Amino acid sequence: MIVVTGAAGRLGRRVVQLLVDRGGEVLATDQAQADNLPAEFVRCDLGNADAVHDVLKGAEAVVHMGAIPGPQRAEPRAIFANNTPADFNVMMSAAELGLRRVVYPSSAFGMGWAHDGNAFVPRYLPLDEEHPMMPFEPYGLTKQVGEDIGRMIARNSDTTVVSLRFTNVALPEVQAEFPWPAPTPENPLTLVMWAYADARDVAEAHALALDAEIEEDEAFMLAQPSSRFTEPTIDIVRTNFGDQVEIRDGLEGTASVISTAKAQRMLGWQPRHDWRQ
Repeated sequence: MIVVTGAAGRLGRRVVQLLVDRGGEVLATDQAQADNLPAEFVRCDLGNADAVHDVLKGAEAVVHMGAIPGPQRAEPRAIFANNTPADFNVMMSAAELGLRRVVYPSSAFGMGWAHDGNAFVPRYLPLDEEHPMMPFEPYGLTKQVGEDIGRMIARNSDTTVVSLRFTNVALPEVQAEFPWPAPTPENPLTLVMWAYADARDVAEAHALALDAEIEEDEAFMLAQPSSRFTEPTIDIVRTNFGDQVEIRDGLEGTASVISTAKAQRMLGWQPRHDWRQ
């Protein structure tokens, strides 16, 4: 049985549906009531450690999507007070109960990206998993802490952890509004908004992460192959950052500023959707 927390959310529903469609036994849970799900549903407050423990009993793995899903969805202290205890409760119970795998939706915000377009200057692009996590705001910090909790339980138990770093999940109707005007120093756009992720491909990555061959823990960047713009990516980087950012291979044409090479290699993930299609 696979437990999916945060199953009432937009992405959580997609993951539940995908796993059920593929023949999986799924238990869906959320603190909000979720109707019209194709799986058994129980309400659970992830801040309640005993309740979390009970929900995970008998499970093989958990896809832990229960969280306030962005830096502007609540007051900063409320985000940290909600997300971090939930991560700790889910992952600790997973380890104590001997679950095989935790799939943890992390975020590119944990890498340092923020809604302030001038806040984050990456050391190099395209951004990959080797770039240090350096969050600028509490939501990104919760994701860094969540990944650290995952690393801890992977070290001290037989539970393995896959963290998926994605951002700006754009539904097809949002992608229909692309391209956006390219950012400039006079009209900056936070770097996190240069990239986007398709909900269908992100859900697929969560499904693949359940069965990927992983020792202890691994993190993976997820994004669509191209940016939201029509201008060459390298030109946009130089216009906005000058020589502050090292440009590495993989930014040719309108390529995304996020590298997904590791996810493609280790998860077998292939992003199949692009707004230009």
